[in-house]
Amino acid sequence: MRKHRTLKGAAFLTGFVSALSCISMLPAMQASAAKIIGADFETTNDSFSGRGGASVQWTSDEANTTNCSLFVSERGETWHGASRDVSDLMKPGQTYKVSCAVLQKSGEAVEMKMSMQCKTAAGTEYPEIALATAQDGEWTVLSNDAFKVPEDASDMSIYVETSSSLTDFYVDTFAVNGAPAKIKKGDANGDLTVDVADAVALSKYLLSEEEEIEIGADMNEDQVINAVDLSLLKNFILFPPEPEIPEGPAVSGDWDNYQEQATGNALKALQGSIRRLGNTYRIREKIAKAQAGEKVTIGYIGGSITEGGSSTSPDKSFVNISGNYFKNTFGTGNNVSFVNAGKAGTSSVVGNMRVDKDIFSKNCDIIFIEFAVNDQGGDRFQKSYESLVKKCLMQENAPAVVLITLCQKSLSTNEDWMVKVGENYDLPVISGKGAIQGGSVNWDSQYGSGDTIHPGNGGHQMIADWIGYYYRQALRSENASDSYEIPSKEVFGAEYANNHLVDFNQLDGFNAGGWKRNNDGSYSPNGGQPMTFKINGKGILLLFQSNSSGMGSVNVSANGKTNKVDANLQWTWGGQDGDVGYYQPESGEINFSLAGNGKFVLYGIAVIE
Repeated sequence: MRKHRTLKGAAFLTGFVSALSCISMLPAMQASAAKIIGADFETTNDSFSGRGGASVQWTSDEANTTNCSLFVSERGETWHGASRDVSDLMKPGQTYKVSCAVLQKSGEAVEMKMSMQCKTAAGTEYPEIALATAQDGEWTVLSNDAFKVPEDASDMSIYVETSSSLTDFYVDTFAVNGAPAKIKKGDANGDLTVDVADAVALSKYLLSEEEEIEIGADMNEDQVINAVDLSLLKNFILFPPEPEIPEGPAVSGDWDNYQEQATGNALKALQGSIRRLGNTYRIREKIAKAQAGEKVTIGYIGGSITEGGSSTSPDKSFVNISGNYFKNTFGTGNNVSFVNAGKAGTSSVVGNMRVDKDIFSKNCDIIFIEFAVNDQGGDRFQKSYESLVKKCLMQENAPAVVLITLCQKSLSTNEDWMVKVGENYDLPVISGKGAIQGGSVNWDSQYGSGDTIHPGNGGHQMIADWIGYYYRQALRSENASDSYEIPSKEVFGAEYANNHLVDFNQLDGFNAGGWKRNNDGSYSPNGGQPMTFKINGKGILLLFQSNSSGMGSVNVSANGKTNKVDANLQWTWGGQDGDVGYYQPESGEINFSLAGNGKFVLYGIAVIE
């Protein structure tokens, strides 16, 4: 059947080229009804992100068509919603058909709105695209068949919001049809493909049966449209050039047609686990590396859950299960290894200081970060977490970084602010809360170990399954990314990304003063004389033992300023913790004096360069 159609197309094209050989040169015109965006959120966020403080996540909880939609939550203002950049897709001054379906379940009718944000000569503008009243629990279509983009628009994005309500809502079947911003060579009818239909459109244009044609019809790019272009288009269709091999990683395997074995709630749990798929370039690169037989090391850093807490043996932990899955699926023998750098009772504050020794020294190609249960809110954790993430991304071997945000039985988690870091750096976020809610997972009988924090063997298996599902989704061609660049923008601040733990004796001019060195290499105050040293950098982080009471504190003095660091911390587990001793935005020589009191135990000092 395919061969018959090709021959028919060849005969058609040959005849028309002969008939049109004497047609005069005609100028190119613009016309199109291409489907520029068709987002159904079946496997990803489809390049949508949260606007303002809103969070977006694709989910199988509700759907207008097929199985999934985009869930928009955590809206503190009416303009907080779901947004997608269209700067490279839509043309200023052109008219488009724009539509999407929305669903809200607030218990009352809500006015929903779709708008564009763009920059013009007059400043930032917010032209309305569509407005409709959405009844409770009913899918409502927001649509505009003739939305005109401002003539001088740039930095364009389309977003969905509400007029007055702060309710959560769902978005599905988002579509934009019209003239694409970029037309590729041969696309005469502007449908973003090159086939016989383009030859038909060009032929009708040359015979004056159609008044408009896309500039893609100008095959030889001489600024005119004539029979020569039709001849070139014929050859292009009949004898297409070899497709260009993308510069990105060449991953083997037909992952587009991979059929998940899970069904029902188990499948919904897998789908719910992917809060963000993120940019896939680095993970595909590392998988391709493993498939080529090169050495690949996977590193996991986190708290007690990563360490394997409450699994009955190491081989039952999610680290071992997911590490072996990667090895058996993508490795070629013994070229894949994994490192478990989980440490019970620690947060990202500690992780940011120990990652050099525990992860970077092993040259890890893929790094999983899990601190959503142990971390808390506030600058100490948020800046440490973002610094850890950025520090991992900045490594010379360009590791793939994956964020795992687990939760307690109550679904309490620090995911909500951690996902903002994931969004900023376009990273994957594997969500325990999303999986448990999406798959209606029973904590006691399916996931938990008997307490309210740790997964049992079943829970560890689930986490490993979520990681495997992430790999498979990242390998689908529709989710492939061509490159990755670390953004310069920060969310909470990554001032501490350039920190390195330094041995006490390697500190310039180190003098322990009245501090006593313990058998494990730590120091405790033992008299009134302060510890002194100097650095060349921006400041220091302190690694110390913490508890809710009875641990003492230390006064850190530098440049005439004194900062008290207290080791009596709420929601701690009696292990290692950390805090900022001193920080200044500009690097320079800084003299320090540390005066400790009580049972303060100082394990280490990290210099912020």
